[in-house]
Amino acid sequence: MTYSEIKNALDEIKTRIDQNRKRLIQAKGTLSTAAADLAAMQTQYAATVTAANALESDAGTDATKADLARYVTEFQALKATADALVTAVS
Repeated sequence: MTYSEIKNALDEIKTRIDQNRKRLIQAKGTLSTAAADLAAMQTQYAATVTAANALESDAGTDATKADLARYVTEFQALKATADALVTAVS
């Protein structure tokens, strides 16, 4: 390889490193935003969860409680994933 070819390759390496650094910084910001929003949901919807759990049982409320249970399970898994990803990239 000539000096010019080596220099061009090194410039390309630097550019790609810089591009990927920016991507990772953006990804970390996106993960942090998602984790913060999920954490805020716990407070925002606490009264709704409490009220739904306090409903007396009938066909309609049982379906609502089943939906709530499914959403809580999904939420907890998603929040754990988001928290783990934020920790991993910190």
